[in-house]
Amino acid sequence: MRGFEMNGEAQEQEGPPSQVSLFSLFNLRLVIGFAQGICAWALLELLPKASGYTKQPDVMQWWPYRHPGVFAALCLIVAILPVIALAEVGRMAKRPLAIYLAVACAVLASLAGYDIWRDPVENGWGAATNRIWPSFTLMFCAGIGTFIVNQLLEHKARGASLWSRYADHFEDSWMRAFQFLLSLIFTALVWGVIELGRALFGLIHLDWFGHMIEHNWFRCPLLALAFAASVHITDVRPALLHGMRNLGLTLLAWLLPLVVVLGWGFLLGLVFTGLTPLWGTRFAASILLWAVVVTLVLLNAAYKDGDQPTPAVIRWAGRAAPPMMLLMTLLATYAIAQRVGQYGWTPMRLRSAMAATIGLIYAAGYTRAAVLKGPWLKGIEPVNIAASLGIVAVLVLKLTPIADPARISVNSQVARLTSGKLAAAKFDYQFLRFNSGGYGTNALAALAGSSTPEIAMRARQAQVLQHFSYSDGGDTPDPAQTEPAFTHASVYPKGARLPDGFRKTKWADSSDYFAGPDCMKNGAPCDVIVLPGKDSGAPLLLVIDGPAPSDKPATAKRDVPQVVIQAAANTYGGSSPVYGLDANGKWAKIGALSSVGCAGVREALRRGEAVPSRPLHDDIIAGGQHLTFTVENTVVCPPASQPRATPTAAAPVDASAPSGMGPAFGKPGGL
Repeated sequence: MRGFEMNGEAQEQEGPPSQVSLFSLFNLRLVIGFAQGICAWALLELLPKASGYTKQPDVMQWWPYRHPGVFAALCLIVAILPVIALAEVGRMAKRPLAIYLAVACAVLASLAGYDIWRDPVENGWGAATNRIWPSFTLMFCAGIGTFIVNQLLEHKARGASLWSRYADHFEDSWMRAFQFLLSLIFTALVWGVIELGRALFGLIHLDWFGHMIEHNWFRCPLLALAFAASVHITDVRPALLHGMRNLGLTLLAWLLPLVVVLGWGFLLGLVFTGLTPLWGTRFAASILLWAVVVTLVLLNAAYKDGDQPTPAVIRWAGRAAPPMMLLMTLLATYAIAQRVGQYGWTPMRLRSAMAATIGLIYAAGYTRAAVLKGPWLKGIEPVNIAASLGIVAVLVLKLTPIADPARISVNSQVARLTSGKLAAAKFDYQFLRFNSGGYGTNALAALAGSSTPEIAMRARQAQVLQHFSYSDGGDTPDPAQTEPAFTHASVYPKGARLPDGFRKTKWADSSDYFAGPDCMKNGAPCDVIVLPGKDSGAPLLLVIDGPAPSDKPATAKRDVPQVVIQAAANTYGGSSPVYGLDANGKWAKIGALSSVGCAGVREALRRGEAVPSRPLHDDIIAGGQHLTFTVENTVVCPPASQPRATPTAAAPVDASAPSGMGPAFGKPGGL
């Protein structure tokens, strides 16, 4: 606690380094907090009032959507820069602090601008707008990087060299972390009290207070002031944090032996089970790296600043933990290397590789410290400082074009496709369309002009997709999404034909995600049931999206069990759209049929066992308006034991139409 206690005493007795009185320092921090709140309110006022988070066509007329890079930069700066100022005012001299804030402002603005440039479009349900908010990845990484840089610069501002006085490094980092956490908790409690006030005023029907706190001009400055006040109180009274921090670290330290026992038990278990079950999970590297991170935090909680007495059991656990971390990190690295060799780079694998690199720095350095003679784990001190610099370097590489996961992944996957290592039908075009930003969009446009017909066809089909769809629990690309419409649609009853006009209608041109089942826009499977028309003789088409539950057994552990799918279908049949010719002779949706998923219903429809039936209750006309009577329980399937009525006649079909097997799903009734 030496660094903070000395600084706290200086603030209470002689004033902080900038010779500002505590009262003036408090006022200055309140001004910073108030300015942050006003800026946040001003940014929110630039957003569309009526559309907010909806994707309405006129949203592009608003300033943030016309200048998304500038708006994102302002958001990131307003979120982070005042926090730096709150932490360092009174600690750093004015000139170094001003230079630090200016450089931080420029870096944050550049990162936000690149973040929007690399991924400029936000895809919604059937619509897209310019993305205006910094990504969560940028916010998180910028926060971590700023925290590390801030603590290193603060250490330097005291006149200490980077590698000296490790106890001060420890005090600064842990105290700042607890200070930030407590400030967030205090801010949340302030808002909780405000909500309590709203409830109290509401009891006596004074709603003006409730309406007032709903406005951003009230909320933003209030919460920013609460955070600034909390930072000041915890900063000038470090004793308030000292006891809480020591208690928290002590409790964490006693978790270290438990983690070490479990970790070594896992590693010994691998001797008997082998690596096959581990690789079969397909997410082993992530779990292993998280185990390393948890062990790393607990080990540092046990070590503290290296000068405090430590119980023998924790000391033994501290020496056993580093080799365990090293083995787990090596296993994770090997797993990542294997997946990259088989399937190429993806953003997740690249991020895991970066985490594994940092993990190797920590694990190797800690293992060396554990085997060296001398004070307990003294050698981890320079490792922590070196690793913090490594984390900053990795974050810079990740957030810039140098090692952007999207750029590297797109190049890797496209190279596998064009070199022939990956078949065109198995390539993940949806990754380029939705999950890799501008790099993927540009690559998809290049593939659309490929000299390979299948690649070009699938790329063009992917360009018009409005939502992504993956099979096998969300990991495997769905090839049907990049195939032409009705590729895997099956027409029933046997021998029926799909009208040419319906098949040639450009359903994919619709921007509405709910305009029709997927099979009308791409190669997703579905059943098309040809039903007799009412008056004109033109048939009606019932389109049931997806394969029947019995057609797709569960193949992945994360898939919903088949019995659950079937039970849900047997209980809540759902409804499917019906299409027919409108007054202009064009195919359009004219209604829907309910309970098509009930047990036996889909099979009966496939066999052509469908006959017209009057409704249970007639509709009525009132005031010239046709009112439709809806029976409340029509969406609930009857019990499976209830006998079904046998139709008196089957729907007419074209017996002369050709029949055969579906292209890929083995269903009767080809197009």
